[in-house]
Amino acid sequence: MTVAAGLPEADAAAVRSLVMGLRSKNYPRGVVALAAAPVWSGPEEFDLDGQSVRVRVAPSVLAIRDALIERHRADWVVILTDRDPAELPAGILEHLTAGRLSNLDPWPALRELFQASRQEFHLLSLSNDAARAALRDLDGVRAPAPGGVLTNDHLFAALADRSFGLRPAEYTPHHVALWSMDGATTARFDVWRQHTDPVLLEQFYGWIESRLGPLGPAFVAVWRSSGPAQLVPLGLVAALVGDGTAAFPAPRDTTVKVRTLLEVELGGRALTEQQLTAWGNAATLAVSGPHVPDEVLRRAEDAVRRLQAEPLVARSDVLQMALAPRIAQFATMLGIAVDSGDLAAAENAWADVVAHRGAHAGTPDAPRNVQVGAAALRLLRRRALDWPESGGLTDWLTHYRRDLSWVDDAVNDAFVGADDRALATVADRIVTAVRAQRADADRRFARQLAADGGHRATSGGPLYIEDVLDRIVKPLTVPAPGPTGGLGGVTPGGPKPSPVLLVIADGMSGSVANEVVADALRRHRPQWQECRFAGAEQPHAALAALPTVTRFSRCSLLTGTLAEGGQDKERSGFSNWLQRNGLRGIGPVLFHKAELDLVSRNHALADAVRDAVDDTEHRPVVACVLNDIDDALDRSDPIGTTWSTASFKHLDPLLTAAAAVGRTVVLVSDHGHVVERREQPSVQRGQQVSARYRSASDVDPEARDDEVLVTGVRVLSGHQRAILAVDEQVRYTGLKAGYHGGASLAEAVIPVSILVNGAVPHHLGIEVAPAPQPAWWEAARTAPAPTPVPTVAAAAASKRKKPTVTAKPVAQADALFDVGAPAAPVAAAPAGRDRIAEVLGSELFGQQYAQFRPKFTKPVIGRLLRELLDGNGRLALSRAADLLDVKPARARAAVAVLAQVLNTDGVVVLSDNGTEVELEAALLFEQYGVAP
Repeated sequence: MTVAAGLPEADAAAVRSLVMGLRSKNYPRGVVALAAAPVWSGPEEFDLDGQSVRVRVAPSVLAIRDALIERHRADWVVILTDRDPAELPAGILEHLTAGRLSNLDPWPALRELFQASRQEFHLLSLSNDAARAALRDLDGVRAPAPGGVLTNDHLFAALADRSFGLRPAEYTPHHVALWSMDGATTARFDVWRQHTDPVLLEQFYGWIESRLGPLGPAFVAVWRSSGPAQLVPLGLVAALVGDGTAAFPAPRDTTVKVRTLLEVELGGRALTEQQLTAWGNAATLAVSGPHVPDEVLRRAEDAVRRLQAEPLVARSDVLQMALAPRIAQFATMLGIAVDSGDLAAAENAWADVVAHRGAHAGTPDAPRNVQVGAAALRLLRRRALDWPESGGLTDWLTHYRRDLSWVDDAVNDAFVGADDRALATVADRIVTAVRAQRADADRRFARQLAADGGHRATSGGPLYIEDVLDRIVKPLTVPAPGPTGGLGGVTPGGPKPSPVLLVIADGMSGSVANEVVADALRRHRPQWQECRFAGAEQPHAALAALPTVTRFSRCSLLTGTLAEGGQDKERSGFSNWLQRNGLRGIGPVLFHKAELDLVSRNHALADAVRDAVDDTEHRPVVACVLNDIDDALDRSDPIGTTWSTASFKHLDPLLTAAAAVGRTVVLVSDHGHVVERREQPSVQRGQQVSARYRSASDVDPEARDDEVLVTGVRVLSGHQRAILAVDEQVRYTGLKAGYHGGASLAEAVIPVSILVNGAVPHHLGIEVAPAPQPAWWEAARTAPAPTPVPTVAAAAASKRKKPTVTAKPVAQADALFDVGAPAAPVAAAPAGRDRIAEVLGSELFGQQYAQFRPKFTKPVIGRLLRELLDGNGRLALSRAADLLDVKPARARAAVAVLAQVLNTDGVVVLSDNGTEVELEAALLFEQYGVAP
């Protein structure tokens, strides 16, 4: 007897396909002898669309005869035999449905599976083994081939989607990198790789390599040697090798060693410079989003150590271990800048810190080193500027709101303390110098306060806290004009006042107000806008009653006159003011902490408070007192706290409720505070009645250098005389986290913010005018002059080009409110020429757009690029989100997608720094061949 060699093993998919093929030819039932290895691991009998199929193995002709008996017990009998066709006698052949021994030809079955009538010529390289493996792996799939033609693209798309979740539209380096970071999908791939036929696996590798373009060889080399889960981790190491930026130079032999070890890791696959850079960019882009598995970054850091790439790690924008060397370099440059006055190197080093994914600069998630570094650099910029020489109290209030409150904010941030010793040392030098200047400003203000703050000015004076109701709140209640020019919304009592919510954040200083208002403007939707009265050139600020404590200042605020008292006095006084001004309605209108805290389960606001805010008809003015800051001074350390609307128990729901009914919000405090820095113990002088003021009695009636004596009608303590502490270190009572009552700017200046949700009502006489950050808060932006880039290869040597920072001069007269010279713009195109349109119409952009297929249309991309050009290469992420029509939380991910399209050959023209989108316009036009 002759044995047919090399016969394949049949499986359930092949058997089902064979039977279905015969049924399609109108065979209702029958017996099939199949040339296959006489082994079977599937069920002896199974159901196929209501018919029974029985499988028998027959290693001999006698076994075949025995199997034929089964044809009366099942609809279909499939006999697997390795006998040569010549051995089968006519008595057997006449019982077979096909009249002969059938071969296990996978191609008709494969076409049948995809409902195709044809196949491309080199489908699976015409490998029968690969085709049989595909039949097994795709058994039962429902994916009709387009046009009835089965192609490799369609087959592997169905295979990848079904077997390991790689979607058909995701065959770009970026999407494959994103897919590889999902542990569940890569685990599915590993399972498939272990169980599929090696021939089919090799076919898949060849196919995916062709789909990934120039990066295909690198990706497949990793896939083969280490599995897809290492695509991004090893790519982040490739980014270190391919990044030759001058910011983090390294000896050439170090780079060569790391590159050699990386190629060994890839099984000896050598990569070009272009492939290394492109791979590094793809990996970096993949981890630029907000949700990156920790395991991916852990594997990357393991790879850095395994490949001895630690000397290069500072080049990484994403690896956590890269942040420490960047901080160290910044600390070094900052120390040099302190001595030289030239901030350029420190600014560039800080740009590297901020560019790191883990920096989270300007957010509550910023590490201590980043928080302290930002504060120290800001204070160093501020140190170079002049300090105010005020002409009166009004000027001092303005100086504090526009400038000195931001100094206080930066000092508090620096006091958090750095983990890096070098940074801590240099930050302490800067903070000490600035605090000395800041303390001198407090003493000069205190002298002005002693001269003018105890009495009300007859004309030209500041806004006093007792006048806030009359001069801020009342004008905001002006009724809106009716549609025909008369007064609209007339009620039986007359025209309907415009509704106002007065929010008093007890103890809120100007520095805290800066953060809270900025958070309200940034976070809340619909959007809040900060306004001021038309004609007002400066942010609104009021002068507290003296001494600057709640019993005097808040009572004066809520009664509209200088007064002393507690909550009962505040309620009656506020009610009387409303009555005098025709604003008194029905029901409670002033809510203190106890009433605000009466919140029912699962409700955001107490019912009485919500009813009052909603009742714009009968309660046009409602006031709420928030004690969160004052409480924090008693119970916790406010230094380093990032204040937001969510820091207050009830502010967020109050803003939401006010927005829903169209109330204008006036956010104000009754006094500010100074924080405890644990620098000296309390002092015992005279009769101490409060932490920051004492009686001007006969016991010790003289004010020291760090105190000031105030007298007059606005001094509401005994006999209209009091001694107030000035220096923030002075306190008369026991230790707390903070204090108030003194004569420092942080205690005496009351921030007043007018917030409007949505469109600004013109009849109120206000306009949008947010309080600006001082010029020194952020680095001065100067666009680099456009320089020719000789070749793409040369441009690829530097992955990230940072703007050159021009240092500010050490001394600058009258520079307190300067915003800096306008940055040099990118060379303008001739009139009538649209260079962005030329970029979008270029052949290179067309190729990039076709390869990466972003969801954004070319006109949308054009709008973003034009606005970036208009903004000198900078655009807030929130504005970019609006232009791209994505949620603000998805802005960075959207920019990352566009960066993949625009950044070619390792040249980064589009990026983001966590708060802004950055465009290197000169590089963009050079890269896409658009002439100046």
